[in-house]
Amino acid sequence: MFLDSLLILWLLLTGMQRPDAPAVADVRPHYTVQIQSAPAARKNRVLQTYEDLKAKGHLVYCRSAYVGEQFYVRLRTGFFWDRDQARAHLEALRESEGFDGFVTQANLAVTSFGEDFDIVTTPNDLWFRSGTALRPLYHFDTDAVAATCSAVAICPAGRAIAFACDNKILRIDLQDDSVTVLKQGQDEDALFKSLLAWSPDGRHLAYLDRAGWELPSRLRIMRSDGSGDRCLAGDASGRTRVKSLQWHPRKEELFYVSGPTHGTVSVGGSLYRVDLHGRRKVIAPASATDRTEVHGDFHIADDEIHYRLAHFDRDYQAIEYTMHRAPLDP
Repeated sequence: MFLDSLLILWLLLTGMQRPDAPAVADVRPHYTVQIQSAPAARKNRVLQTYEDLKAKGHLVYCRSAYVGEQFYVRLRTGFFWDRDQARAHLEALRESEGFDGFVTQANLAVTSFGEDFDIVTTPNDLWFRSGTALRPLYHFDTDAVAATCSAVAICPAGRAIAFACDNKILRIDLQDDSVTVLKQGQDEDALFKSLLAWSPDGRHLAYLDRAGWELPSRLRIMRSDGSGDRCLAGDASGRTRVKSLQWHPRKEELFYVSGPTHGTVSVGGSLYRVDLHGRRKVIAPASATDRTEVHGDFHIADDEIHYRLAHFDRDYQAIEYTMHRAPLDP
């Protein structure tokens, strides 16, 4: 318990994201309003209401769930950081559209660009939200397609976003909402849940090509227009997996953790740095002899790399962590 408390404190002190990056995944609670629900077999009325409200500019989405043993489709509208704002939205809907409903927690993925705007991912669409201004950016054709969507990455200038979806990496320019396919996967899971990160100058996108469990992810890079795609780390054998990445805050270099692809025991591997020519150095190696490896989550703060070293017992059944840091530019 004491060790867990130390780890939580360490995460809070070092930060869950780079301090120089305004675009972050926002984990604050947020709220929405549920206005309709129907068994999946009778979902047409719900879907029609979704289309009608979306056409009127409402952020609206369908959320499917089992109620007992029956599958239901629920219609929800609005996105708010404050429960009172959600209640006010419900009253406005009651007055303007005749809908009744209730306020509930939204449980949507949100990426925020400071206080300027949010990108909200619903099961149906990506939405741009700035103050009271709302507009849809991208529609997912099916639930299966929506399930493949990665986290959204916002470029440092806030002018474009990138994300992986339906075996493609897509870029949306926020000036005109134009959509560009930067990369098309060559096989079914080639870009499954890819993890993307913009370079500090916005000229490159680094990504893990397939980020699913026990998939042999490689670290790749391309220019922001999709050209020059190439592999920086990983191999074609399928035995290694790049598990996390982060850009140097000021240089064209990346840090990443790479370890074994298969097995339920591993929590990371070795910590490396690599430049855009593929030249790499080991910062903190994993050791089979000492039964240690770097945890996949690491953070950059105050010109240092903060990471955890996992220490396994002889049977690989228990793990203890020690906290370490290394200079960003030794």
